[in-house]
Amino acid sequence: MDLCNSRLNLVENDFLKVSEFEYDNEGCSSGYDSATEQSNFDKESDTPISEASIDEDPTAESEVMKYRSTQELCNSLQYIISLPDLCDVKFLVGDKRVPVYGVKAILATRSRMFYNLILEAQRQSPVSKKSKKKSGKNKTLSNHVAIEINNYQPADFKELINFVHCGKVNIRNSNVAGLYCGASEFHLPELKIACRDFTKRSMRNGNTAVILKSTKIYLDRHRAGKTFMEKIRGYQKSMNG
Repeated sequence: MDLCNSRLNLVENDFLKVSEFEYDNEGCSSGYDSATEQSNFDKESDTPISEASIDEDPTAESEVMKYRSTQELCNSLQYIISLPDLCDVKFLVGDKRVPVYGVKAILATRSRMFYNLILEAQRQSPVSKKSKKKSGKNKTLSNHVAIEINNYQPADFKELINFVHCGKVNIRNSNVAGLYCGASEFHLPELKIACRDFTKRSMRNGNTAVILKSTKIYLDRHRAGKTFMEKIRGYQKSMNG
């Protein structure tokens, strides 16, 4: 995939910076450095900076309950990407160009690779160029940014997009190879780890043949397919040894 350094911004303030830490041996990183945000907001055991002066303020509330409800949010996001009219990105996947829809803002903030892919597609889109010159009648034109994806099975890529939007995915023997390739290409380290853990457990349960069959599809399509096959062979040796 060719990356571009476009001047177009998907967000008003381009705070999305490439992480300073090095990739691991498999190049696993989202491309964004979120360590600062996590240190202040996501660690339950640490005291957020904003709470440091509570004891000094006699008017501050003495009791705080942190409540999170993410299931409904995930369901809503999953519903949004099932409705093409609510999405602004359309991936045309595989030889049959199966449409898979997504939301530009979510894709771009979740993965630097998606960010650059979308910007490049916006540059080259003839529809976006026409829309700058026309008004009124041009409202009927599609607002989707179209991106061709040729090296994935449509069902596997759809599951990948579902994970990017909702943070959850159904990993199966038939799609674990495709998800692993997607996690490698779009720098989704948590999904990559989940695919490895699932593969180890499933192979111990006697599903090696099924996983190998799905992996062979990606050997020539994706460079991460060969890496995944090597890991399967390594797991086999450890199981037999």
